[in-house]
Amino acid sequence: MRRSPGRRTSNGPCFLALFIAFGLVVAADGWALPGVGGLAKKAKEKAAKAAGLEEEEGAIGDETVVFDEVVVELTPERLDRIVATYESAKAASAGRPTLVEKLEKVQEERNKHWEKHGEAIQEIRRKRGDVEVCRHDAIEEMTQQKLNEYSQKALTDPAIREKFTAIAQKYNAAAASGDSAATKAAQEAMVAVVMPSREDSLNAYKKCDPVPPPLPSEPKLDEFERQVASLSEQIRAIDKKVSEAQAKQGGMDREQFATAAERIQMYLSWRQSKSYKPSATRGFTSEEIEALEKYLEKLLAAMG
Repeated sequence: MRRSPGRRTSNGPCFLALFIAFGLVVAADGWALPGVGGLAKKAKEKAAKAAGLEEEEGAIGDETVVFDEVVVELTPERLDRIVATYESAKAASAGRPTLVEKLEKVQEERNKHWEKHGEAIQEIRRKRGDVEVCRHDAIEEMTQQKLNEYSQKALTDPAIREKFTAIAQKYNAAAASGDSAATKAAQEAMVAVVMPSREDSLNAYKKCDPVPPPLPSEPKLDEFERQVASLSEQIRAIDKKVSEAQAKQGGMDREQFATAAERIQMYLSWRQSKSYKPSATRGFTSEEIEALEKYLEKLLAAMG
């Protein structure tokens, strides 16, 4: 019986999953509840005999399954690709669990270290930040002061005027020719004339407090941060390899692949349950069940 494309109905995988989760099975012969199932079956058999019919034995599959743009049929070809995808992804992710375990351990140690020394580290870093701001403002003030001085001297000092004129000519020529490198060099030369010297900077810094030295606990925290960054980057690299391996599965888009994998996982769980019975399987066609059984060992090895 052919299945026409359409939307998924409540008879699909999600409907079946609800019953599996609560230990109920919608069987061909009625609800699998103590007493009720037996009575329903007897009534059905009695009605069939009265009509001169015998119940079909061994029938499997759910012919009400509807395939659409998301739910695709689990054919042998698709199962083969899915198995290959999981196998390649598993190979690409080798070593990831170990890295995750190391990362969690380092993060735990870092958190303990921070709980013990975090307050002191925050305070010393705040003080360093204040000193940096003070020094920056002092250099800005001195630079502006020197710029004003040179501007005044340029009007009366021929040597300074000649120097600035030469730089300005180089800048204009570079700008006219579109030479960005020469333009940048001319700008830097002009700035260098008025930039504070090392001696100027040291004098400016005298207005500020000295930079607090590192605490003994800071290098250890920095090492934890380096380890976290390194391990995180290694995990991201593995995840990228896994994504690349999964992208090669072909024939299905991401949503189709995810839905197919979900249905397979559902079937594997149902298949390994004690109440499993082919004739009671719902959410899969007979052709799909046949293909799933053919690939059962490979699917369990790759996805189980």
